[in-house]
Amino acid sequence: MLNLQTVLRGFEENGLKQEKQCNKDEILNKLDMMARREFDREIAEQIFEQCRPTQENLKLVYRLADVSQTLVDASLILSEKIKKAEQQLKQISQNKTICEKQLAETSVYSDTRYLFLTLLCAKNIPLKLKYSNCHIQLNLGVTNQIAKPEQQYDRVNPEFNQDFEFSIPPTTTFLSIQFYIQTNAAPAFLWGQTYLQIQQLDDQSVKDMELQLKDPQGRELGASIELEAQIVLNKHQYLQTQLQKFEQKIYTLENDLNEYRTDLDVVERPFKIKLIKEQSFKQEQNDIFEQFDRNQQMNEIDQQNPNQLQISQHKEQIISALQSEKHLEKFDETPEAPEILQLGVIIFTIYGLITLFVCSAKPSFLDVLVCHGLMFTIFMDRFEPFHLKLVGGGLVASIFYDILWMKQYHLWWESDDQNNPEWGLKAQTLLRFVLVFTYIQFLYKRIY
Repeated sequence: MLNLQTVLRGFEENGLKQEKQCNKDEILNKLDMMARREFDREIAEQIFEQCRPTQENLKLVYRLADVSQTLVDASLILSEKIKKAEQQLKQISQNKTICEKQLAETSVYSDTRYLFLTLLCAKNIPLKLKYSNCHIQLNLGVTNQIAKPEQQYDRVNPEFNQDFEFSIPPTTTFLSIQFYIQTNAAPAFLWGQTYLQIQQLDDQSVKDMELQLKDPQGRELGASIELEAQIVLNKHQYLQTQLQKFEQKIYTLENDLNEYRTDLDVVERPFKIKLIKEQSFKQEQNDIFEQFDRNQQMNEIDQQNPNQLQISQHKEQIISALQSEKHLEKFDETPEAPEILQLGVIIFTIYGLITLFVCSAKPSFLDVLVCHGLMFTIFMDRFEPFHLKLVGGGLVASIFYDILWMKQYHLWWESDDQNNPEWGLKAQTLLRFVLVFTYIQFLYKRIY
């Protein structure tokens, strides 16, 4: 992540000092030169809009310190957006997986009514109510569920953003929502509660609701609970709709994430070389300090106990030798091939062996070419579209050739005339084996 000193030093090394005031073209030219490509002009305009220009000789000029600070702020904001989008994408992907699992387990026809509820937040909790923790308990019949606030939450307006599902018993008419607070090590106690009347949700549409909290004696507290609720009669259809929404959200978030990453690369690219050098320098400094501390400890040990120093040095030599051996072993190891590549080698090796046996009696030049093409694809990593089409076309042609060959010889099996001029008078057993393996090879090619 950028910092102000890195940006200012980057400009200074390219001829722009901190005290200097520059116009847009001067700054953009330096950014283009430092990034080794044209700096995105739309992002540049947004950066300049955040700075306060001054007028000099009828031209607008900008303080380099203001532009640098705006670049640092943009880097920080984009990094936060990326982090938040990644968290949202992970959460929505998990919800999608759960929804897919529920959809597979849900019957298309069901007589059970369901209440789907999204608890958004609590609002206007009094500042004088100095609590250390809180949670909301939802009660529907004999079913109880608890919602906890997000990790970093506002004590006045705590956000929950949690989804809940309830199956509604026939005689139940309301959902109880209870707000509990806890102070330090004291047990949690009920501060306020409200009720959601289920008959208000019979139209099967999502309703945004704000319910006022009351204390256990029924007095208004001035705080409220915001939520979204919906009655669902066909859970299977509802889950299908939710799955489509999850897919759309994932698509939107992925596009936003790519856009944020592209913008961040645009902002940081002119200073990345400088940033990498500074990080390397800091790492070298840390290594030097660690070595210095280690030497000091060694000197102290030397003054206290010379024998202990020799033992420590001997241990360090052994450890460094072991680490060097492990390092060499790591470089000597041959990386293991991916599992799919190993499976492909096994599959096409079996195919090659069958082809070799069949070719001993049957003219199978196409099979030989296809076998070589497949092995060439695996071992030489030739997965180009043209190469795959060429090998696939040869495979299809060999299947047609097998059909024609088997059509010619399939009647021979039950024939009284076992004489075959191509293989000799005593080729009956060989021809039977070749026919069997030709059928196996044909099925093998159809499957793989």
